[in-house]
Amino acid sequence: MDLRVDRSLPYFDVDKYSYINGFHKSSPITKLCFALSAILISVSAPSPPVPIMIFSVVTVLLLFFAKVPAKLYFKLMTLPMSFAITSCIIIALFFGSKNPIAHIGFQGYTITVFRDAVVLSTTLFFRVLAGSSALFFLSLTTPTIDTWVVLRRIGIPATLVEISMLVYRYLFLFLEVTSRMHLAQELRLGYSSLRRTFTSISLLATNLFIQTLEQGERTFNAMTLRGYDGSIRMLDEIPKPALSSIAAIVAFDILMAFMIFLTRHLTVV
Repeated sequence: MDLRVDRSLPYFDVDKYSYINGFHKSSPITKLCFALSAILISVSAPSPPVPIMIFSVVTVLLLFFAKVPAKLYFKLMTLPMSFAITSCIIIALFFGSKNPIAHIGFQGYTITVFRDAVVLSTTLFFRVLAGSSALFFLSLTTPTIDTWVVLRRIGIPATLVEISMLVYRYLFLFLEVTSRMHLAQELRLGYSSLRRTFTSISLLATNLFIQTLEQGERTFNAMTLRGYDGSIRMLDEIPKPALSSIAAIVAFDILMAFMIFLTRHLTVV
């Protein structure tokens, strides 16, 4: 019985490309500043043009400069976009109160689509699009160890940093365990009917929870035996940010802020 894990899933490649991309030698401080500023500008933009521009710039940087495979990048974007599309459709159909633009009849009920709801849902979609791309820029170009070093340097409590390190370390482990258990259930026809599907999912969740507790206990015992004293030590040597890169980020942020000012009254419908 072949229980090999499906490593075609995109999250298995994120860590690998964070070390071999075209920006791997750049300062993580620079990449973190760019990603955070892009996210903040995206979520504060009152209309779609600025998020669209941010998404375009980030996509060009990832595909043509960082040399991240387009297939991987767009696979990663699929999950947040599916949630965004679903949420935006719900907002467009069931929210709003000004300027009705359409009436949809369904099973004797009429749904009125309002202009302000469509504007809000469209803007929200492009905000999520730009913010997600900026987040994946950071994930695909910056090794997690460098991100943790930066977080420690800017004063984030060491406890939070160490918890995130352990969570990230075992996230992929439990993804592999989940994939292996799911495959084993499929080979035993565990998803052949609706009833079996619910049973298999409940068993998978229960067993994964138990394995998580056991793995946490083993990890704590192993760290204690190796002299763990409440602090995880790691090398904190990272490249210094280049002045030219910082200047480019500042210029980009100023340009985006200016674009927000120019398009603050722009609507999409």
